[in-house]
Amino acid sequence: MPFRRERQSGMGRRHEIQNLVRRGNMFHWRPRIPRQFSEIAERHLSLSLHLSDHRKAQYMARRLNTLLHELKLTPGAAVTTKDQLESLFRAEAVRMSEHLDNLSFAARRVGTDAALSAKADIEIGWAYRLIELFGTMRKLSFEPGCPGRSALERASIPEPSIATIATAFTQEQADCRHSHFEKALVADMAAHGIADTLINRERATAQLMRAKADMLLAVPSRYPELRGSNVAEILADKVMAATDNGTPSVAKPFATQSAVVEQGASPTDSETRVQSEYLMPEQSVVVAEHAATPVPLSAPPPKDIPLPVTEFMTRCQKLIAGKKDWERKTGQDVRVVVATFVGILGEHGVKTSAEITQFHLGRLRDHFDEIPTTYGQSSRLRRLSTRELREAASRQVEIAKARNQQPPKIGLEANTIRKHLTNLGEFLRSLRGRGFAVADLSMDGLRPAKLKSGDLRTLTDKPDENRLRPLFDMAVFTGCRSAEEQGVAGGQVFHSANYYLPMLLAYLGSRRNEMAGLAVKDIVETSNGWAIEIRPNALRRIKNSQSVRTLPVPDEVLRLGLLPYVRAIRDLGYSALFPELYTQSSDNDAGDRFYKDFMPLVKKSEVAGQDVWARFLHALRHGNANTLKQKRVSIEIIDDISGRLSRGETSVRYTNAAGLPLVRSALANYPTVTGHLEPQPLQLLPWVAKRQSPPWAGRSRSQRLADARSVRSERAKTRRKLD
Repeated sequence: MPFRRERQSGMGRRHEIQNLVRRGNMFHWRPRIPRQFSEIAERHLSLSLHLSDHRKAQYMARRLNTLLHELKLTPGAAVTTKDQLESLFRAEAVRMSEHLDNLSFAARRVGTDAALSAKADIEIGWAYRLIELFGTMRKLSFEPGCPGRSALERASIPEPSIATIATAFTQEQADCRHSHFEKALVADMAAHGIADTLINRERATAQLMRAKADMLLAVPSRYPELRGSNVAEILADKVMAATDNGTPSVAKPFATQSAVVEQGASPTDSETRVQSEYLMPEQSVVVAEHAATPVPLSAPPPKDIPLPVTEFMTRCQKLIAGKKDWERKTGQDVRVVVATFVGILGEHGVKTSAEITQFHLGRLRDHFDEIPTTYGQSSRLRRLSTRELREAASRQVEIAKARNQQPPKIGLEANTIRKHLTNLGEFLRSLRGRGFAVADLSMDGLRPAKLKSGDLRTLTDKPDENRLRPLFDMAVFTGCRSAEEQGVAGGQVFHSANYYLPMLLAYLGSRRNEMAGLAVKDIVETSNGWAIEIRPNALRRIKNSQSVRTLPVPDEVLRLGLLPYVRAIRDLGYSALFPELYTQSSDNDAGDRFYKDFMPLVKKSEVAGQDVWARFLHALRHGNANTLKQKRVSIEIIDDISGRLSRGETSVRYTNAAGLPLVRSALANYPTVTGHLEPQPLQLLPWVAKRQSPPWAGRSRSQRLADARSVRSERAKTRRKLD
């Protein structure tokens, strides 16, 4: 059964069991090698099972999947070699195959009654299962209240069989402590390159007991005449009685056996959980889980309903609608990742939620690494399918290489991937909670690690006053040609979001959507001067409860005419302070709209465009906090100004946020970066003054694409000039 690298061909047909492939008449086990096995260069293993029997192949594939998963979690996974994997899996496959065949032929040879054999198998199998769960040293009394007895009772084991299992448990437990067992165990561990330690011995013993229990408790697979009978019937001799009378037993679903073990019952620090995914279809399943409160599971749970993948987006929309506390952007993020996952499932022919496996989640993770980093900023790329998007990324890289240009960034940022996987997990949990069949998939090994605290400081620029001053030399502040050409120098200043919002962000360090979504009534006069109340309103929500705060209107912004502007907007009947960021025909995000209006002006500017830092507008928030810190303003006050929650019980629980006078005094330390600007007569944008829709509203898709091409053309010209 040699391992070899193979390409997935049209001859290999996958079955419903993960990693099980049939080529011709023979079954093969072909798993993806987990990333933890860093010493193995190949991406897949291919192991011929030398079986044509579908049921045996299913059982062997499930067991091999279980072993692979357990090996992945061991500390030695990173140094496990391919030879060790080959040796371990070949031995396990041969042993399982021979044992199954021996049981079958032995029963035929002696003519043993199937019901009697099944009863003995279940009783001895449960003895092995209890050793797996409780170890070789713990004594069980099997009196009322004993965890071993409780496990048997929850699995509907009758009283006579409990006594038999107790006797077998004591005998087998003693055998496990005998020297002959220890020697055989150590030899087996050495054969597979496993270090001889006490912990490894206990783990190996548990694995051996688990394998024996799994095989013995797989009653229906070995005794076809008992299929449809449950454990209680077999152990209570109802099947034998029905057979002796010549009356066939009533077929009932084979009951799931369950055992819930108290915390600390296992002798090792590993939790044992054998799920039905790894056992034969009608096999009795033993679930051993450490839990503080045992949950009775004697009755078989009802089957969940497979949800067609075509209905995922409908369920996603219902989830978003039900999350009243979610921000609009959060809903968009959930919608994006669910749509992407639907595309991945479509590529692999998945029709319902019941067919989703860990492989598909892994393929989604790979997809995130193979697409353009900024694809979300392109409407053209957003419309592509998942496969087309990856192909587009490959073409971009090839074109850049052919032109000897800097290759585009490929792969989403780590924080973006973490966000997508978290949102997808929330969606899948909502499906399971509503009774749809969804496997309990793991994000282990998929979610990127968080950055260390020391590295977070370097993520975002923190522009100081020297880097900020050129920003306010742009034509939009000093004088532009017209409302439509605010990036071209001229003699007009238009009081608008493009004029006031950069000042507010620089002087107050607020979030973009907090300021862009201000209402006219949020500008208030207090006993301590004019102030801005940041709170939820009809236009937008805010991030969290600590974001609710009152900030002073900066003196420079007052000097440059904010109050006359507020009165003019109020007299025109607007509720939004910056109405050009909204349109009546759509529910748009004002912060995003401001970004789209203002950032092209920055990039085209000859003064500010020379120093365009990453995350330009958000960096103003970081720069404000850093500047105040350098002016010796306390961190607690900076957090109150920024709308963040300080650490420490005194700050969080015993004191309120800083009041307006204290905040005003702290902000007075921020340098003036707009002192060169002169107040100008009030002039609103023409479409705002006439209460018309802004020019960007109502444009067709072709018009937006034409504008995007024009922007790209201008950027290309600029790059050629610089070169």
